[in-house]
Amino acid sequence: MFVPIIFCILLGAISATPHDDFRSNLEFADYGTNWVNNGYRLNDFVQPTEMIVDLDVYLRQFRFDGVVRINVDVTENQLNQIVLHQNLVKVEGVNVVNAVTNDPVPLKITDPFSVNSTFELLVINFDSPINSGKYAITVRYEGKINENPIDRGFYAGYYFYNGAKRYYATTQFQPYHARKAFPCFDEPQFKSRFTISITRDNDLTPSFSNMAISRTEQIGNRVRETFHPTPIISAYLVAFHVSDFVSTEYTSTASRPFKIISRQGATAQHAYAAEIGLKITDALDDYLGIQYHEMGQGVIMKNDHIALPDFPSGAMENWGMVNYREAYLLYDPEHTNQNNKNFIASIMAHELGHKWFGNLVTCFWWSNLWLNESFASFFEYFAAHWADPALELEDQFVVDYVHSALTSDASSGATPMNWDTVEDNLSISAHFSTTSYAKGASVLRMMEHFLGQRNFRNGLRYYLRDNAYKIGTPENLYDALRQAASEDFTFARDFPNVNVGAVLDSWVQNPGAPVLKVDVNMETGLITVTQERYVVTGNQPSNPTWQIPLTWTHAGEMNFTNLRPKTVLSSPSTTIQGAPGHNWVIFNVAQSGLYRVNYDSHNWEMLGSYLKSTNRQNIHKLNRAQIVNDLLFFIRSNDISKALGFGVLDFLGSETDYYVWAGALTQLDWIRRRLEHIPQAHEAFTNYLLSLMNAVINHLGYNELATDSTSTILNRMQIMNFACNLGHAGCIADSLNKWNSFKNNNETVPKNLRRYVYCTGLREGNATDYEFLLEKYNSGENTADMVVMLRALACSRDQTRIVHYLQESMNNDKIRIHDRTNAWAYALQGNPENLPTVLNFFYNNFAEIRTKYGGEIRLNTCISSFTAHLTSHERIEEFHSFVYQNQIALEGSFSVGDSVARSANANMLWGNANAPEIYEFLNTKSGAATIVASSILLLAASLVQMLR
Repeated sequence: MFVPIIFCILLGAISATPHDDFRSNLEFADYGTNWVNNGYRLNDFVQPTEMIVDLDVYLRQFRFDGVVRINVDVTENQLNQIVLHQNLVKVEGVNVVNAVTNDPVPLKITDPFSVNSTFELLVINFDSPINSGKYAITVRYEGKINENPIDRGFYAGYYFYNGAKRYYATTQFQPYHARKAFPCFDEPQFKSRFTISITRDNDLTPSFSNMAISRTEQIGNRVRETFHPTPIISAYLVAFHVSDFVSTEYTSTASRPFKIISRQGATAQHAYAAEIGLKITDALDDYLGIQYHEMGQGVIMKNDHIALPDFPSGAMENWGMVNYREAYLLYDPEHTNQNNKNFIASIMAHELGHKWFGNLVTCFWWSNLWLNESFASFFEYFAAHWADPALELEDQFVVDYVHSALTSDASSGATPMNWDTVEDNLSISAHFSTTSYAKGASVLRMMEHFLGQRNFRNGLRYYLRDNAYKIGTPENLYDALRQAASEDFTFARDFPNVNVGAVLDSWVQNPGAPVLKVDVNMETGLITVTQERYVVTGNQPSNPTWQIPLTWTHAGEMNFTNLRPKTVLSSPSTTIQGAPGHNWVIFNVAQSGLYRVNYDSHNWEMLGSYLKSTNRQNIHKLNRAQIVNDLLFFIRSNDISKALGFGVLDFLGSETDYYVWAGALTQLDWIRRRLEHIPQAHEAFTNYLLSLMNAVINHLGYNELATDSTSTILNRMQIMNFACNLGHAGCIADSLNKWNSFKNNNETVPKNLRRYVYCTGLREGNATDYEFLLEKYNSGENTADMVVMLRALACSRDQTRIVHYLQESMNNDKIRIHDRTNAWAYALQGNPENLPTVLNFFYNNFAEIRTKYGGEIRLNTCISSFTAHLTSHERIEEFHSFVYQNQIALEGSFSVGDSVARSANANMLWGNANAPEIYEFLNTKSGAATIVASSILLLAASLVQMLR
C-alpha cells in the first residue's frame, strides 16, 4: 500500500506484550482454542484453505447481506472453539460440518457462538472438543457499506456526472478491515483461495474483483456475478467494487489483459497510466523472472487499475484490482503537472511491485511489514525508471526516500524495521510509516550496491521462488541473499568473512540510523571512522552497532561512479589507510548508503572551498545534496558550528542543480521558521536565503522551455514556489502577470507553474480572485489540478475568505474527505496572518471538524498541523490553555494538543538558543559594522522570549 508522503504518523501508539513473529513461538501446550492469549492474534493450527464469499449488495441503502463458507484444516486435537475475525453489523447464524463426511459438528446449545467487539472476533463454541481434520464453517451475516471512507472495509464514495451525484462501493481491507466485509482469518499469515460472488442492481455496470467474471446470472431485476477463484492470498488483498464505472482495455492479447477503470466522464485521462503501467509490468516480469499474468494458479491474472474519487490511502495493491486515488492514476496532458505525472508512474510501480512482494510472498505478521513495503517502495522508483528513464526517478530516490528516512531516523523515538511490539490495531497502523517504506527501500538500495546488481536480483528471485504463495520471514530473505552471494566468487574474495544476512539484519533490527564521524590525518593519510546513532535532539538512546558497507573517494583521485563498497564497518570504530596528501575525502559516494557523515573541521573547510570553486560539479550532485542535508541537520543538532556549517553552505549561492536544492530547502525553511518570533533574525535569514537563490532563479528563468528536463521542471517548481513565499520581487511580479492574464484574458497558466502563480495571485489579490479560482475548482475534472487549486485558495489574505475556505472544507462535496486535512494544512501554510483565523475556527468548530473530516485521527492531524505555525509565546499559551480547558470535549485529541504546544515551545527555545550565532554569521558575511550592537540586541530579544 502506498501512503502519501508523506506518510501518516499516529501519535501515542499503544504497546502490548509482544509475541515473537515466528510460528513456533505462537504454539502453546493447551490447544483448547486458536485464540492467542485472549488478544488480537490467532494461532496457526486452524488454517483456512478456501473462502467462498457471497454478497448481496444494496448500494443505495449502504448495506449488504453475506454468506461465507470457510474450509479449514485443523492440525491439533481437542479444540473447544474456533475463533476468527469479524467486525459486522450482525452475525445471524453459524454452522460447522466435517468437510470429509459432511456430518454436522454440534455447537453448544446455550452459547453456539459469540462476538467479541473489543478484539473484533467471532468465537465458535463446540458442544464437545473436536480433533484434527478438515471442517467447513458457514456464517450468515449482515454488513454495512461504510459511508465514511476513512473507516475503510467495504465503503461508499460518490462522484458527479452531468450534474447528478452517483454512488459506488469499493474496498480497502489492509491491514485489518476485511473482517468488515466477511468473517475471516484476518492476519497476513493466513492465506487461501477466495471465490467471490456479488449480487447487484441491474442498472449498474459489471462489478470488479481480483479475478475476471466466470459466470453471470439474472435474478429478477438484479444480477449475480461470480468471479474465478483467486490464487492463494491473504484476506487483506481481497477486493471488489460495485458501481457504474467504465473501463478501457489496453491490450489486444487475451493472455496479458490490462485495464484502466474510472468514473464516467474521465476515460480521456486513462492513456498515460496504461502506457507506463504496461512498461512497468514488463520490466518487473523480466527482472524478477516470474510472469505477472501467470500468477493466477490456473487462471490468467488480470491487471486492472481503478481510479477512485474517494480513497483513504494513496493506492492499494489488491491482486488483479489495484485501487488508487484519482490524482495518482488519471493523467490529463493539459492539467497534470510533472510532479503528479511522476507520482502516477512511481505509485503504479509501487503497487505492481507488490504483486511479487506482498501478494505472491507475504510478510508473516505486520511487525515485518518491511518485507512487503520496502520492496514495493524500492521498485516504486527503480521499476518506473526502467520504464521511463526521462522521469529521473533513479536519482530522485535519494532526495525523496533516503533523505526522508534519515530525517525520520533522527528522532530518538524512531522504531526499527522489525518492530516486535506491533500487536494490536493501533500499533499495526503506526508501523505503516517511513520506517517500513522509505527506510526499508533505502536499505535495500544499499544492499544492492553491496552485493552487486546481479547477485541482488538473483537473491530476490530465489526468495520469490522458494516462498511463492506462502509467507516470508526476514531469515528466508537472508538465506536467499546468502545463496546468491555464495555463487559469486568475486564477492566471496572481496568480503571473505562477511555474513550477508547479518549485515542486513543489523539494519532491520536497530532503530535509527548512524552518523559516521570521519577524521583525516592528511600527513599520514590515516582516516579514523567512528559510528554512532544520530539523534537530532534529546537524549541519546541506545547506541547500537550497524554493519555499514563503506564507500569513499578523495580529491586526489575522484571516482563517483564506483558505488561498490570497499569494506564493511562492523565495529564502533576503525582506521583506513588512505593516500597521504592535502586532499578532502567524501564518504557515502552518491549517497548509496543510509548514513550521515560528519568530517573533521579541516576536511569540511576544504570541501567548502572546493564547492565554492568553478569545479563544484566534479562532486556528484547526489553528494552535494547529501552534504547540504547533513550539514543542516548538524546545525540543528549543534554537531557543527554555525559559522563552519553555513560557511560550507555558501556554495548554494552558485548552485543550480535540482537535487542539491531539494536536499536543502526543507531544512533551510525549518531554521527560518524557528526565528519567526525574533523579527530581526528572521528578516536577516530570509534575506540571506533570497541572496543564495539569485543564481538558481536566474538560471531557471520564469518560463518553461520545450527542452527542459524533468529535473529542470521540478527545480523551477520548487525554487519559484519558495522564492515567491519569501517575497522575491521578480517571482511575484512574473506570477502576477501570468495570473492576471489567466483571470482577465483566459490565458492558461502552464501546468507546472500553477501552484505558485495561483497562490501569488490570491495572496496579492482580493475576494474576486478567490471567487474566480473557487469557481474553477468546483468545475474541475482533473483531480491533481484541483488539488493545486485547493492549495492556492488558502493563499488569500482576505480572512473572510479563509473562514469560507474552512467551511467549504467541511461542507463542499467537491473537496474529498482525504483532502480535507490537506485543506486545513494549506490554510495554515498560505499566509502567516491566517493563523489567528484558523485557530479561532478550530476553537469554535473542533467537534464538527472531527465528524466531517472523518474521525478523531483526522482531527489529530489538523491539531498536529499547528506545531510549525505556533511561533509566539502568546499564541502557544492561548492554544495550550484552550486545550486544557477543553480536554474532556477533545477526548483522545487532548494529548495531541498538549504535545503540539510543548513541541512549539521547544521550537522557540531552539530559535532563542541559536539565533545569536546565526545572526552573527550573517552579519559577518555581510560585513556589517553594527555586528556587536546588533548581536547584543538580538541576544536580549531572545532572552526576553525565553523568560516570558
